Amino acid sequence: MPAQDIKHTSKKCPYCSEHLPLDARICSSCKKKVGKVELHGMAKKTIDWRAYTLAIISWTALGVYIWWAFFREH
Repeated sequence: MPAQDIKHTSKKCPYCSEHLPLDARICSSCKKKVGKVELHGMAKKTIDWRAYTLAIISWTALGVYIWWAFFREH
């Protein structure tokens, strides 16, 4: 059976393996965000853009501090 012909009736949370409805966006058991269903019935893990953005801002702030503390002209 080709992959595009598979019809899933539910999906599994990739974090706790709870069975979820296909339209669920948050797992009812572990409360983590889940994406669309993949080929084998697992929900896709979503990307936590807020965490990546915070990490980039933190690294940038550290770089600016290091420049300010050690490399700027006094």
